[in-house]
Amino acid sequence: MWSKEETKRRRIDFFTNFGIYMKKHIPQYGEKIRWVNYRTGINSIKFKIESSGKYSRVCIDITNKDEGVREVFFEQFEEFKKLLSIKMDKLNWVKKYRIDSGIYITRIYTEINGPSINQESEWGDIYRFFEKNLIALHEFWELSKDVFKDLEN
Repeated sequence: MWSKEETKRRRIDFFTNFGIYMKKHIPQYGEKIRWVNYRTGINSIKFKIESSGKYSRVCIDITNKDEGVREVFFEQFEEFKKLLSIKMDKLNWVKKYRIDSGIYITRIYTEINGPSINQESEWGDIYRFFEKNLIALHEFWELSKDVFKDLEN
């Protein structure tokens, strides 16, 4: 077991190295993309990655406080389900997902069980999982973000 400081340092190293790993995609997309903190341009929609000792996830979080607004965004994602599923791993669709702070959001996510952020030798497996699904999500977003921007307004 590591101290809090060591655990924090290892998480920082993990995500910093992932950012470096993803730099190879800059020429393909012609811009630097913040993969770890992906900016969708829509306040209520967040793309995030999570990793723990047990699982890693790529998430689409719909965070609007108004459940009705979350429902509208969720339904729009459902309309694009086939497009989303072409390149992404199996998606889990949860209308009411409780996050650590106790707040409910809507979450669509894919996850991999097994490789652990605690084992540096397994980081490559997690990075490849993140890469595959974030690239697919980015390409989806490039095609569909305007529809969601219209919904926001």
